[in-house]
Amino acid sequence: MLDTAANAARPQRRSPLSHRQPIASAGGGIALSERPFIGKLILRGDAAQIAPLLQESGIALPAMPCTSTAAGGLTALWLGPSEWLLLTPDGEEKSISAAIESGLRGVHFQLAEVTDHYTVIRLGGAQARQLLMKLTTLDMHRRAFPDGSVKGSIFGRVQATLHLPAGENAFDLIVRWSHADYLWCLLAMAGREYGLPEQMPQGRVALAVPG
Repeated sequence: MLDTAANAARPQRRSPLSHRQPIASAGGGIALSERPFIGKLILRGDAAQIAPLLQESGIALPAMPCTSTAAGGLTALWLGPSEWLLLTPDGEEKSISAAIESGLRGVHFQLAEVTDHYTVIRLGGAQARQLLMKLTTLDMHRRAFPDGSVKGSIFGRVQATLHLPAGENAFDLIVRWSHADYLWCLLAMAGREYGLPEQMPQGRVALAVPG
């Protein structure tokens, strides 16, 4: 009995969208889900200095703007000329941070763990690009947004980073915790014509799809 009470009193881990279940249209044209508990690190520094040193540790930074690289379970997203978002497997962010700090010893850089600041919403299905066209001014044509692309934009009224992982055939939207539920419901609203079920946002919030 004591063990049961102790377990009940322990903090329960939850993701920003733990109150939501994956949803999909009947024909499979759109699917929406959360990718919870992905580790997230923001790395800043001089690419010419830090990229070769990280390469020796098996961490490859994207060389081209608005692209990404993936190796060994770690994905690096280009956010700017001297800034990257590193996505790690659940629970490995601290060990990867230690490896980066060791590999860059003596070099000026900044590394911050932001795992709990953001979550990742995955949008898949044949109509995913068409749905995104409703919410952003980004050019979503395959020539303009091929595999591996990374671009930040406003989706409806929410700032997020859009990533198309190579070979995944699905988009990831990296969004702040506080905006995640709104963006989830906005994506569902934009996907109603493709068969996504309605999702009502928490609190007294009105959804707004760009006209």
